[in-house]
Amino acid sequence: MLRLLCLVLTLLTLLVANPAMAETRVALVVGNAGYAHANILSNPINDARDMSAALKSVGFDVVEALDADRARLDSALRSFADKLAGADVALFFYAGHGLQVGARNYLVPIDAALARERDLEFEAVSLDFVLRQMEIDRDGKTTIVILDACRDNPLARNLARSMGTRSSAIGRGLAPAATGLGTFIAYATQPGNVAQDGTGRNSPFTTALMKHMHNKGNNLNATMIAVRNEVVALTNGQQVPWDHSALNRDFYFVPADVAPRAGTVSAAPTASSDDLAALKARLRKLEEEAREREAQIGSSRMADLKRREADLVELNRSLQFKLLDMMREHGQATDATAKAKLAKDLSNLRFEIARRGQDLARVRQEIDTAGGQPQIATATREPAPTMPPVMPAPDPNASAAAFTQDDNVRIEGTEIRSFRAPNPDACRNTCAEETGCVGYQHGRKIPVMGTCTLFSVVTARHEDKSWRSGMRGANGGVGQRVTLLPPELLGTKPTRIDRGFKVFEGASLEGDVIKMASADSTRSCMTVCKNTAGCTAAVFLAKTGELGNMCTALSRVTKAKTGRNGAHALIRE
Repeated sequence: MLRLLCLVLTLLTLLVANPAMAETRVALVVGNAGYAHANILSNPINDARDMSAALKSVGFDVVEALDADRARLDSALRSFADKLAGADVALFFYAGHGLQVGARNYLVPIDAALARERDLEFEAVSLDFVLRQMEIDRDGKTTIVILDACRDNPLARNLARSMGTRSSAIGRGLAPAATGLGTFIAYATQPGNVAQDGTGRNSPFTTALMKHMHNKGNNLNATMIAVRNEVVALTNGQQVPWDHSALNRDFYFVPADVAPRAGTVSAAPTASSDDLAALKARLRKLEEEAREREAQIGSSRMADLKRREADLVELNRSLQFKLLDMMREHGQATDATAKAKLAKDLSNLRFEIARRGQDLARVRQEIDTAGGQPQIATATREPAPTMPPVMPAPDPNASAAAFTQDDNVRIEGTEIRSFRAPNPDACRNTCAEETGCVGYQHGRKIPVMGTCTLFSVVTARHEDKSWRSGMRGANGGVGQRVTLLPPELLGTKPTRIDRGFKVFEGASLEGDVIKMASADSTRSCMTVCKNTAGCTAAVFLAKTGELGNMCTALSRVTKAKTGRNGAHALIRE
């Protein structure tokens, strides 16, 4: 029996130390070189073939596409997507031409001509599309994208000539991309720069990557540091590989060998009085090692989240600058077709800004909760049973003062959860104890038990005789939030109070953008904020020159500053 126990402990140690042993890994490798309408590249075919072999050697099931036209690339992506559902690790490697247009990255099949702007969506493949396929139904699983595609691209120059004044939307190299949790993107060089093909069989980036991915025990971040240092040395500092990480766990191409550690492997115990003490000591050591690994993983995850936050802040800032430039161009446009196209681009860009603002809010929430990593419980002796104290019955009216309650009112918004509760008081008390709950409703007309629904955001209220509802706070306003003034406005009196907003004329705000829209006035901007779930503040910019009036809704305010003429900071009470 003791021999069997030692064997089980040894196997558990192996599994904890080397979780990659049970991983399902899939990869799509694409190498495009023989372009019909651009210069032929020398390395991508070799890069793709050699990378396929390298990935197969470390356990990946590889789909390979060489010199892929649009139809072939679509077929390879579909084959790859079919394998993703059960994959623990998904990797996409692309070598060939790529370009950025409007801060979005595109991969170029060999038959693409890109003679006109409208050809882009039909002839190229958006990197965002590839990322969405890799992240669907794979929340939190590891997604790796490696792009050796930052080469000097004549197709981008062709496209720029056809776009005329809009050619400023075409950037050099590739743009930074924001991604979901669990995703890692590596570029052959930094955003806005171009990578070298090199003079050997492979590009400098792929050469270094294939060399260092086989280093046992190096996680992906350590591997990229080694790759970066080697490429910088090979190119005399002209090319600096860059990566963007939102990983939530370590990934190893080749995990470290499970070598015997001091005190972790012992001979089968003999029948002696020391058996129990030796086994307890062994268990304590295993627990200590497991806690150390948990601490290392938590530290790495926090660093990844901080990098992701900084990337999203920078991306949001650049997108807002781009929005202002595009609005100026729209105001100056005289051609009706061009003006309509710019209006559509403006709408898409506003949606992208709102989406990235939501991404930033989610990452910051992850950072706030990252300290709550589950800890491994230590074995403790059960205490002798004692008589528990008698707990006083809860006061059904204890939370009444914290809520404004309404009969015959149903509310809508972002639900936290629903459950059965005996009466509205029980529903209200649960909301009072629930973190983030700002409102509740209870089906009070249902006999015996009614449905209680808790809300983190309330967007609307409706007259309905079947419900009783309540909102936290004295005002009970829709979309209620506790809005803290930024330090720059503390002690500053608002210019006026209007419709539940503190109005600061000549001030502007920075923070997490969730919506941008046209607005005729400050009151119109207030309406935008009230109708936007999660909005706690807004900035109204009155028309200046060719720019139209604009309202920016924020879910969180991080900074206040002096605004230009016509700027109004609106903060909900």
